[in-house]
Amino acid sequence: MLYTYTTYILEYLLYFSILVATVTATSSLIGIKPPEQKYLALDGLRGVCAALVAIFHLFWRNGGAADDYWSLDYISYSQIKSAIFMTGQLPVGIFFMLSGFLFFKKALAPTFNYRGFALSRLARIYPPVIATLALIYAATFIMHPASHTPPGAWFISSLPFLFEPPAAVINGTTLQIATSGVFWTLVWELRLYLAIPLLYLVMRHIKYPTLFVIFLIALVMGGKYLLGSDERLAYVIYFLVGFLVATIKSDKRPADLICLALLIAAIVFTRHAYNPTTALYMLVVFYTVKCGCDYFGLLTSLPLRMLGTCSFSLYLVHGITQTVAKHYLYSAGHYIWQVCALVAAGVIAPVMYKWVESKCMWKSAPASQRHPSN
Repeated sequence: MLYTYTTYILEYLLYFSILVATVTATSSLIGIKPPEQKYLALDGLRGVCAALVAIFHLFWRNGGAADDYWSLDYISYSQIKSAIFMTGQLPVGIFFMLSGFLFFKKALAPTFNYRGFALSRLARIYPPVIATLALIYAATFIMHPASHTPPGAWFISSLPFLFEPPAAVINGTTLQIATSGVFWTLVWELRLYLAIPLLYLVMRHIKYPTLFVIFLIALVMGGKYLLGSDERLAYVIYFLVGFLVATIKSDKRPADLICLALLIAAIVFTRHAYNPTTALYMLVVFYTVKCGCDYFGLLTSLPLRMLGTCSFSLYLVHGITQTVAKHYLYSAGHYIWQVCALVAAGVIAPVMYKWVESKCMWKSAPASQRHPSN
């Protein structure tokens, strides 16, 4: 068991290093620089989370040769399987906390530009998604030319909206496989965007925003005990934790050793990432990073901030690079196809950030507010 644990840890470190090195080298080559903003450590946190999600999905695909294989059942040790689940699901919860934090600050602002907010969010989400779908279409057409699907038959059903997660088959490949299933999180992001203008109207009449958010958290947690554990309640709590941190004005930075101890304790107590209680464990961890904890300089280092800058593009494109690499290289061994998938994602993500994401960010917003939120 110890040998198996060590093997997986070394693989994670190897894959993470490859991804960081590739994104950093490509970003430097094409002239991307991380934007300066107040919460530098959150950049690095975002980058780490995106990388862990991409690596997590490598393991989901690795148990069988079929393109549509999607399971961790080939891993016999339940503890290892649970740990792998944690590395992929907990970062998604942190993404939700990040979004809740950044956007609830807008709801707390003295004024709110409804039109600017709506346009900035639409421009932030849909151009990179459409670029990703174009990449998926081209790649899957090359993989399965005999299964060609006209764009009119899949394009609209592949876009994330407010209701059900998008689903389609593109040239013989399901959207779930081609994207590693990440589009469902964009549905929840869009729901948050819809809620922020309404929350702005409410918060204008709330004297104690911290107490109000605590009340909302208690209300949702009560729903957990009345209705039973539900992943959707966990997503809401993650957003609300971000709201709560946004209401706390204190920015006193604790010592890195204390922050590390809190992080380890939160992970030890966590059993399931998509549990409302887990978000409460992670509240203190997220708050310390917001206050400037960078874990001995790691989160504010240039490579991790560069990874954070390209994190949304990486989050979107890693699925199709893994799909293509596995389709053509699986028989060569899992290290070969996985490394190739990560290198491809590490090259494509900065390119998409520079020529799609950054071109579509709403220019009327301050630079600190134009940075990717997921």
